[in-house]
Amino acid sequence: MSRYFNETRKADKWTESLTDKLDIQDLLSPDEGDKEVAEEPAETRLRAVRQLILPVHHDIPLLTRKDESLAPAAESYRTLRTRLLRMQASQGIRSIVFSSALPGEGKTLTTLNLALCCSQIPNVRVLAVDADFRARGLTQLLGSPTGPGLSELLAGKATHDEAVLATNLPNLCVLPAGAITESPAELFATARWKEFIGWASETFKIVLVDAPPAFPLADFELISAACDGVVFVIRGGSTNRELITRAAAQVDPRKLLGSVFNMSQDTHGSDYRGYAASPLALKESA
Repeated sequence: MSRYFNETRKADKWTESLTDKLDIQDLLSPDEGDKEVAEEPAETRLRAVRQLILPVHHDIPLLTRKDESLAPAAESYRTLRTRLLRMQASQGIRSIVFSSALPGEGKTLTTLNLALCCSQIPNVRVLAVDADFRARGLTQLLGSPTGPGLSELLAGKATHDEAVLATNLPNLCVLPAGAITESPAELFATARWKEFIGWASETFKIVLVDAPPAFPLADFELISAACDGVVFVIRGGSTNRELITRAAAQVDPRKLLGSVFNMSQDTHGSDYRGYAASPLALKESA
């Protein structure tokens, strides 16, 4: 039961020793030929998308806030970003699902903050997708924009450029959940979900998907099957290790990238409880 936790903590120490040695620009540098092929089509595909100005939430710890108290969390997200980019460079990962064993673990906030952090790197296009149709947490953080979203795209009622929104932040696009009129499981069971992930992976450097909890819904397995990797968000102090281990067992071991420990105690001795303070415990095989 504790094997997953032991391995991720062991690997976390291993990756910490590498973090300071990593050069993000080296991780992001493809062959020049590949860059020329990838850049131009992406510009064309995103030319007609709608625009969205991200709201500023004064009561939610999003990295869009200019708040010094969020500095430790911002640094943790940079570490998480570096580790994921390293895995991306070595394994070709583009689409990453963020889930949890239970609701309320902080996966939605982690997904959006990581997307904001990744988009700060020049020429790195990021797409954040709200695939949790029941909670619609990411859509709410975006200000609940009107118009079609992922559900309309999967139902064949909207095209990619009609559903995807470009934000006022360079390199960051988002895809809200949309209006839900059909069963989420049935929507994700269609071929359109896999086709969309293929399109997004060709258009963006990183695709981050906010998925529903692994239990008790069927959506998670359908969502993760089309994506390259899965990260579980675990709230600090969580004692339900058996349920978390069962959730991890639902994922193809080759896709399970690791876990984010959310709301962990700050290691610098302050009383600040930072989001993603223990950013990512990678698998030893990564």
